[in-house]
Amino acid sequence: MKKSEWTEEQLEELLGNMPKIKDDRDPREIYHLVAIKLQKRKQKMWIMPSIATAGAFLLFFILVPNLFNWQGFEEKSMESADKSSSASEIMMEKKSLGDNQDQLADSKENEAPIEMAKQEEEKKMGITSIEVEDETTAVYEEDMIDKEVLTYGVPNQDVSFIVPISLIVPKDDQKSKFDLYVENMSNLAEEKWGLTEYYPLQAGLIFDEENKILTLNVPADHSYGMSSNTEWQLNQVMNHIMASFDIKKVNLTTEGNPGIEFGHLGKIDEFVSKEQSSDDAYYFYFPSNVETKPFIVPFKFTEKQGTIQEAFSIMRNNQAGEKLIASIPETIQFETEENPKEGKLIIKFEKGSQLNNDEATLHTIEAILLTAKEFNYEFVKLENANIDRIGIFDLNQDIKVPVVPNKRIISNQN
Repeated sequence: MKKSEWTEEQLEELLGNMPKIKDDRDPREIYHLVAIKLQKRKQKMWIMPSIATAGAFLLFFILVPNLFNWQGFEEKSMESADKSSSASEIMMEKKSLGDNQDQLADSKENEAPIEMAKQEEEKKMGITSIEVEDETTAVYEEDMIDKEVLTYGVPNQDVSFIVPISLIVPKDDQKSKFDLYVENMSNLAEEKWGLTEYYPLQAGLIFDEENKILTLNVPADHSYGMSSNTEWQLNQVMNHIMASFDIKKVNLTTEGNPGIEFGHLGKIDEFVSKEQSSDDAYYFYFPSNVETKPFIVPFKFTEKQGTIQEAFSIMRNNQAGEKLIASIPETIQFETEENPKEGKLIIKFEKGSQLNNDEATLHTIEAILLTAKEFNYEFVKLENANIDRIGIFDLNQDIKVPVVPNKRIISNQN
């Protein structure tokens, strides 16, 4: 057999001289293109194994003679071997190839009814090709079976807003939800996720569950009052904890003594829960340009009571210095019909709206569902979509809103 005339040094030099690739496209454009390509790739996964096997077999017989110069090898073999034996071997090879081609044809004939039965079963289970890997970002009721969900407020990289992160952990009958909350602070991987390293808190937490009062006790050398940013972070994190556990007041102490000294705010003895209207709109946040799955982050777009129509309208524009990316594209237009008595919001898509069974559209639907939850809706019905499913969502049925955003499953639970 002939060996390749290329040496390793020549191959390295050839590869080193290849042009460098630089991608200047907008991250949002890359996100949508990658999402669409992934969807197409996943849809093809159902039939790829059989085609790949047959294709590999055929390519073997087509390419191997050229690569290994089988013609010369066969001539020498024919001269030294028995002609009848050689002819018999050739006939056996041809028969083997023919048998495999027949098997390929039979597999294609059998593939259709099998695939139809598989799709019918998946339809009953609410599964589509996009679900080969779960691309949802939020926590849904089915995620909470025998699980506890713990939601933490984590500052983004430049401390301009809070990203809610929801850990799914096993339930423990011997521990309260608040105990699990404190215990799992160390399992947060903020830096890995592109967020600010903030947990576990450098403070003791004591929760009076009966009276809904939390005590935050910091050491004398605490760093929470070093700057306006650190003060803002602690305030936002405490607000998030208060909302999660329906806490009315947080008592602040320093080594057991009343009050915490802050550089800008002075000495403060307590944080008191403030009644706030639920009127957040939800946006996409990509900590870097490499993610295809966003964090979906709330943004308070008004200080007064807003409407859900205003929320959906503003979700078409970037916010927070372009860090929060619009979650509803201009290619998706709709009108809303509210049914507060039934806790249902109806969304009627306009003609020409581009709805696809892909990750980008799935995440847009999730942002819409999370925003509907902020306005106290329990279900959302999507109409005039001209498509039956988007990811896990059956558009022929009312869709239950998520429980909390940004699901993370901790795998190293004890």
